[in-house]
Amino acid sequence: MDCRQVEFFPEKSEERINRALQVFPRRLLMRVLAFALYLSGASRKTVAALVEMPEESVKTAIRVVLRDGFSALRDRRRSVSEAPRGAKAAPLELRISARREGQWCIVDFGPSVERLQIPIAHPIQVRTVLLSLLNAGLLSVQETASVSGISAAHCRELARKLANHDVAESLVDKRQGQKRGYRVGPEQKAEMIQQLAARAVTGHSTSSEVLAEPVNERTRAKVSARAIRWHIGHLGLAKLMETLPQLVESLKKNY
Repeated sequence: MDCRQVEFFPEKSEERINRALQVFPRRLLMRVLAFALYLSGASRKTVAALVEMPEESVKTAIRVVLRDGFSALRDRRRSVSEAPRGAKAAPLELRISARREGQWCIVDFGPSVERLQIPIAHPIQVRTVLLSLLNAGLLSVQETASVSGISAAHCRELARKLANHDVAESLVDKRQGQKRGYRVGPEQKAEMIQQLAARAVTGHSTSSEVLAEPVNERTRAKVSARAIRWHIGHLGLAKLMETLPQLVESLKKNY
């Protein structure tokens, strides 16, 4: 949509907004305008200035609307407080999602709800929160594994352990090998990455147990499945298993 030839009248805009404010709460109306301006091609910074909202709030509003639909525009806290006396307020539907954002693990609990931020440098804390949400049915295995930096199979294993044991028994590795890091040479790492990429692209299993066999056979080493799993997480390769097949297909179509 090209709006460059459209002529806007500030006086008309003020008049129409004042009329709309008689029906809509100001916060809701500003969110609607912000989303419309965004769709029209305006930058988030420009949108924020026009609707007098912080730029981060505009980004959040746009993101949740694109994810949850127009119901996300409502300020659910306001709608509950303004409900008629005697009316039974509808329960708030939480749509929880998790993602990595820089050095943080971000857990979103839906529009109008504060988000949770956990440093990625605190892996036990990250896994405890995400796996607890997974066990409660509030996150998917794929989402939890991707943010945690582990494979889906390992994610299921840790979730099962956490469901039956405390954090110290299920997530904290008390062995010294974990503190030092697993000693794997460049040759083994290269073979591990090669096997992981090849199997991800061809749709074969990428579990650490399966990868250990060809890695050890081709490099004449004795790398354990646990060591391979640690390096996959440490090198940030867990997400590669999901994104690489899509990237390959995209390149095939374009070249």
